Amino acid sequence: MATNVLIRLIFTLLVTSKCIDSANILAIFPVPFKEHQLVYRPLIERLANGGHHITLLTTDPIDLHVAGSGALVERIQQIDVSFVYNLPVLEDLNTVSLDAKDMLRKIFNVMRKISEAELQHPSVQDLIKDDNHFDLVMVEWSGVTLMNAFAHHFKAPLVGITNGGAFINAHEAFGNPNHPVGYPSIFMPFSEDLNLLQRISSVFFTIWYRVYYYTREIPKQNVIARANIDSNLPDLLDIEESADLLLINSYQALGNVRPVGPTTIYLGGIHRKLKLGDDMTEDLALFLEHSPEPIVYVNLDLDPVTDYYRLEKIVAALETLDATVVWNWNQGQFVNTSTRIYQSYNLPQEEILAHPKVKLFITGGGQRNIEDAIHHRVPVFGVSYSSLLEHYLRQIAKYEAGIISLIDFETQHTITDKLQDAFQLENYQSNMDKLNRLLADQPLDSLERAAWWIEYVIRHGGTKHLRAPQLSWFQYLVLDVTVTVAILAALAMLAVVYFIGWAVRYSKSLPFEMVTRGSRKCKQL
Repeated sequence: MATNVLIRLIFTLLVTSKCIDSANILAIFPVPFKEHQLVYRPLIERLANGGHHITLLTTDPIDLHVAGSGALVERIQQIDVSFVYNLPVLEDLNTVSLDAKDMLRKIFNVMRKISEAELQHPSVQDLIKDDNHFDLVMVEWSGVTLMNAFAHHFKAPLVGITNGGAFINAHEAFGNPNHPVGYPSIFMPFSEDLNLLQRISSVFFTIWYRVYYYTREIPKQNVIARANIDSNLPDLLDIEESADLLLINSYQALGNVRPVGPTTIYLGGIHRKLKLGDDMTEDLALFLEHSPEPIVYVNLDLDPVTDYYRLEKIVAALETLDATVVWNWNQGQFVNTSTRIYQSYNLPQEEILAHPKVKLFITGGGQRNIEDAIHHRVPVFGVSYSSLLEHYLRQIAKYEAGIISLIDFETQHTITDKLQDAFQLENYQSNMDKLNRLLADQPLDSLERAAWWIEYVIRHGGTKHLRAPQLSWFQYLVLDVTVTVAILAALAMLAVVYFIGWAVRYSKSLPFEMVTRGSRKCKQL
């Protein structure tokens, strides 16, 4: 019996190893935001530990000796493009805009220029010119599709991955339903139960996005891609629509629930650490352990000069709580407060939130912050000051797992009352516990699901057999069918009218007695 079990185990291992042979993967994460880069690191390390060789183009290289075993050093080759952090164009994103159109124009413009600079970097040019073979190309999809050209250049399957919700064009590339009323863009300040004005706004925004992206943005990107990669590249829109897999790093329950094709996979929380404690400093651990009061953790990306009044309101509200504060702030200045506080930068957020004394998380939103709060069941006090982050705060309000403050439009008294409610009322903790259980109830964790689908694409050389049909806008709205049926119906109506008219004219041309049977009898009478 034991021998049979051993034989089956060995057979299973042999089959498994056969299915997941080592592959060469090109991973391109061109966005110069550390929050984005940190999200993808566990996936890269998981693929490398699974035996795959990774060529990683990143703005934040991984310290491989610290990150893991020597296997990572051997299997991950990094192309460092961190120089883009020094590009002046990044300053354009510091201007906060409440208008989704202006915000998207800035994102497209900045990322297009950054991608162009990265393509012109000597190390990237060497990658393009070298005779490399890749089994798969994985690209972060943040609107700009320039880097998708590498998939065509190396004749490899293309996988797009997003840090949060996907852009409109990403869903359309995979044939996913994209109705502006049922599934508004993540850049809209609403997500469900739209009123009439919101429906009108979403429809016009979607029309604007499609016109802008397909007629203005894609042509600009085509010029850059053909100048730096291959002058014979096909249209980037065609490359985008031929992608094999879309990985959306977002829990479906935290966004717009929508029908998607089999090659669109929702993840969520792939950045989550499997082991906590390694990044906790001794002094921070002692501060947390010996705190005489419940702890409020604060992580807000605020500038001490331009956001002075926001900081002033938050500090004043914190001073009314019987709590200790841990503040993650990297602006090089100290928070002026009488509250017992630990302030530093690059604090281990997950380790702090996992501490049993942490009772509230004050954040401006963002994918990673909200997911960390849910993973560790800490209620949220959301400070809304950027439309770019509002989508994730709205999910907290939806599940009543915290309170949101429109800090620029509320008085100090209102902000203080809201903060005290979030800190003291037990219903927010209860709702956060429920939300945690809701998201955790999955057959396979997000990281393993992402790795399995990437290896699926590698094993089968793509996913063309799973692709949803690509419908043009007039096919999607059934306009061609409607017009055809309308024309045929009109022709049928014309034929009937013509026949009736012909019958009337013909009857008038006949003698009276031939038209009406019994007419003679009428005359005799």
